[in-house]
Amino acid sequence: MAEIVLAKQKIERGKTERLREWMEEITEREAEAVETLKSEGMHSETAFIEHTEESDFLIYYMKADSIEQVYESFEDSSHDIDQEHKQVLSDVLESGENVGDYELLYHLENPESS
Repeated sequence: MAEIVLAKQKIERGKTERLREWMEEITEREAEAVETLKSEGMHSETAFIEHTEESDFLIYYMKADSIEQVYESFEDSSHDIDQEHKQVLSDVLESGENVGDYELLYHLENPESS
């Protein structure tokens, strides 16, 4: 059974636009990004920006057979896009710390959808 994770990381003030630009570049380089998902064992990954009075936050939804394996593969990755991703996140996030605390209640998928 697949694992589902929702993660939340605080974006440094003034760095949201840089993060948005990078996420747009990932979208433009979709084929390259999908190859990294395949090599990591990731089924899907979605990123959001949450805007609050306190700060902006990067929110990730991830689905994989093993999230631990995904993290290990990402850390060991030699894909150019992964190296760039690590650099951008290092530049725009306050820390790599997950500041969210989410309890998965359920996850459903329509088996007839593509």
